[in-house]
Amino acid sequence: MIFDDCTMAPLGRADLSHRRPTALPGFLFGCDYYPEHWDAALREHDPARMQAAGFNIVRMGEFAWDRIEPEEGQYDFSLFDETIERLSRHGISTVFCTPTATPPRWLTYHHAEILRVNAEGAVMQHGSRQHACTIHPLYREYSRTITRALAAHFQENPHVVGWQTDNEMNLHFNECHCASCQREFGEYLRLVFDNDIDALNRTLGTAFWAQTYGNFEEIQTVRLQKPHTVNPALLLMYYRFMAFGAARFQHEQVEILRAAQPRWWVTHNSPGGHIHLRGLFLRDLDMLGHDHYPTFHQDPETRPANQAFTLDTMRSFGGNFIVMEHQSGAGGSRLWALDTPEPGEVRLMTYACIARGADSLLYFRWRSCRFGAEIYWRGILDHDNVPRRLYHEIAGIGAEVDTVGQEVLGTSVAVDVAVASGDVDVLDAHQAHHLGLPSPAQIAEEIHQYYYQHGYAAGCVHPADDLSGIKLFFLTHWAMFDPAYVAGLERWVREGGTLVIGGRTATRNMYNNVLPDRIPGPLRELAGVTVTEYGYQVAPDKRPLDFVVDGETVHSTLWYEQLELAEGTMTYANWQTRHLAGTPAISLRQVGQGRVVYVGTYLTPEVIAVLGPKLASMAGLQPLLPSAPDGVEVVHRENADKRLWFILNHNEQAVSLNDLPHGVELISGMIVAGGLTLEARGVAVIKECR
Repeated sequence: MIFDDCTMAPLGRADLSHRRPTALPGFLFGCDYYPEHWDAALREHDPARMQAAGFNIVRMGEFAWDRIEPEEGQYDFSLFDETIERLSRHGISTVFCTPTATPPRWLTYHHAEILRVNAEGAVMQHGSRQHACTIHPLYREYSRTITRALAAHFQENPHVVGWQTDNEMNLHFNECHCASCQREFGEYLRLVFDNDIDALNRTLGTAFWAQTYGNFEEIQTVRLQKPHTVNPALLLMYYRFMAFGAARFQHEQVEILRAAQPRWWVTHNSPGGHIHLRGLFLRDLDMLGHDHYPTFHQDPETRPANQAFTLDTMRSFGGNFIVMEHQSGAGGSRLWALDTPEPGEVRLMTYACIARGADSLLYFRWRSCRFGAEIYWRGILDHDNVPRRLYHEIAGIGAEVDTVGQEVLGTSVAVDVAVASGDVDVLDAHQAHHLGLPSPAQIAEEIHQYYYQHGYAAGCVHPADDLSGIKLFFLTHWAMFDPAYVAGLERWVREGGTLVIGGRTATRNMYNNVLPDRIPGPLRELAGVTVTEYGYQVAPDKRPLDFVVDGETVHSTLWYEQLELAEGTMTYANWQTRHLAGTPAISLRQVGQGRVVYVGTYLTPEVIAVLGPKLASMAGLQPLLPSAPDGVEVVHRENADKRLWFILNHNEQAVSLNDLPHGVELISGMIVAGGLTLEARGVAVIKECR
């Protein structure tokens, strides 16, 4: 086995901080390019047009295995050699990709055993993508072979500066039940439990429903509802097995690439389900890549808040990132289509990305394709190859980021209030047995949205991260909670932080079984509370449970908890109705210079609407720009030497801003001293004078 820490997740690493900048030598600005889709005549003017748009990078090759290796062992790099060379003459470098998301037909035809199998037993077929099993030993061997061939061919090419592994791994299909996975799942569990089947049975609770296993060969991959509810502990182990398999698949590629050329940087773009991004997967990469399509969120009014949460979540995994695919035109698939960005929207989305942690950015894609599954996934150029509004808008951005991009490198995003995020394993544990309750991510987004809309420096941070500088931190119903996080949280609270713990947090162990300890388990002493009764609210309208905070009545709608307070813990709010009347609903405990607030219900928007401002006041929060009108987003990126103010006007009309810092507006070069006017969908980036 490659990894000695595959037995447990999530796995931390000291430098995987939301504050970590990338080590990129310059701001990369460009697009995703598919020369295999176009003839030479159509491609002739591409390099010059890209250069005119300010591009210095393209990504290519992620779906071109059949072009690179048209027959097994027969390689043809000529198209890409010629393309890379032509682009380099216009100052454009290349990030190449391992093409393993789409194996060639000769491979799937002669080795159908590598195809993935879904939970219904259907074998995936050639003609789409992600249809090959990344756990299958034979497919892993072919993956290593094509990666070695690419690495050897490009290792001395100075114009290839980095690599992307695969493409959006596990995004569309994140399970497999093929014969190889059946075998390897048992071997994975054998490793986790040190070849002790009795330890597995004890730990995973197989005594329930006569699941006891006599050996590791008897264990099957877990299929939901076949025929009924499955063991949530074993299901979580299956999800971890899929995460381990994806990380191992990538690791084998990364080892080959780094051995061939140490100067290359390596990333991966927007991995999908069951991939642990604070451990096995991300430690192999220089930075995480993100594919950003804001109009998947269909409501244009709430889209900016959703975009901010998405970007902050991405940064919570391991710091600043590179956007490998940024929406340019409308997206569209067989059954649906997305909004076409209106004038100024792509620019506004681009600056939102940079404000919230993007250290480089590429648009998807250069030219709209005329064939295949994505014929209406629009690019910078239309199908007829004519540059129009979008090309000119992006070219304008290219001229701006020549200055702005260099200033952001080495800075990180300032966060005052954060929600717990960045842990796929916690979300998998919830999904394995969720009771119909919203996921921690859904609640986190709703809390984030509240503080975003009120102008605070809101972000997403993992509880194992460095919380220094953060004033208010929410643990959003992480039922599975690692006790190792408690010491760091307590230190942060003692130094002045305000910790808010939502109901049901820390109620399961790291194998997704209910703790025998009194709730909230490892957080009980820090919070100073014990939950003596809890329940799901099936009919909150007919059996209403309310509590009052400073004269405001709050309705609990999902979950309730009755609290018993330890000595020194105060009641912040009492339940007012039914059998809970007069008992604590929310507690407050002073710990050192800080405090812990335990909320015995779910932190729904209704609850946060009342608690949100009170917690902000308690933690000493201030909006970044109190005078900013509604619809204006303010973000700080900073380091020890400078602070950058990103001011984004999401309104469809101009706004006037006051109380701005004295500094240089980097896009225009103008000096700002107090105020400015931003046009509709306008952007300002102010470098504060210190």
